[in-house]
Amino acid sequence: MPPKTATTPKKAIPPQGKVKRSPVIGPIHSIPKWVNKVYTASTRADGVFVTWASRSNGSASFVRPLKTHFEKESSSSNLTEEWKVTAIMPRRDFHHPDANAELPASSYDSMWGWDSFVTVATEGDTATSVGKHITGVFNEHETNAAPGQKRSKLQFAFCGEVSDAKAGLKPLSHFLLDEDVAEVFKSVYAGSNEKEFMLGQDVILEGFFGSAEKGRDVLEVGSWAVST
Repeated sequence: MPPKTATTPKKAIPPQGKVKRSPVIGPIHSIPKWVNKVYTASTRADGVFVTWASRSNGSASFVRPLKTHFEKESSSSNLTEEWKVTAIMPRRDFHHPDANAELPASSYDSMWGWDSFVTVATEGDTATSVGKHITGVFNEHETNAAPGQKRSKLQFAFCGEVSDAKAGLKPLSHFLLDEDVAEVFKSVYAGSNEKEFMLGQDVILEGFFGSAEKGRDVLEVGSWAVST
């Protein structure tokens, strides 16, 4: 008798149920692979958004010229209002959050790291409106080069808010290093509140640091004044 051949087990049939349609907001555009993708996340820190850009291979986009311009000009101009960017800070390694370390660059972007564009919202801001606005800033900055100034001619497209509606919003410390979270926290609250009072605001501390206890530990170190 010929040997029996192995049979592939049948896959289980997925459970049946009522299919729901999502509202389609058109038009639908495909994004070329060479276009840099911009994402924005809402956070548990009320009114604070984080935006970043990546290339099609998942590595960090080259935004160093824009970051350099912001660092040079923001203190003497109204770039924060124009760009809707409060600070540019390193992106945290969310794979190892307890390490409080920067997200490492890949072999594709070893010359520069990940940057987070932090926005403390004004009235009417949403993650989508902030992300679209910052995307426009990226593209405008690449286009409007000063005479003799070389630009990389990158193009950026906003690809949406990445907050997880099911799992809930993540604290700001998921995206930023602890010391940078502290700077954002102080920029929001130090001008109008005493330090001891804010150290007792458990819900607010949790939104920024993940836990009130951690927030108190981080804020106990250093000055209550905002770094400038």
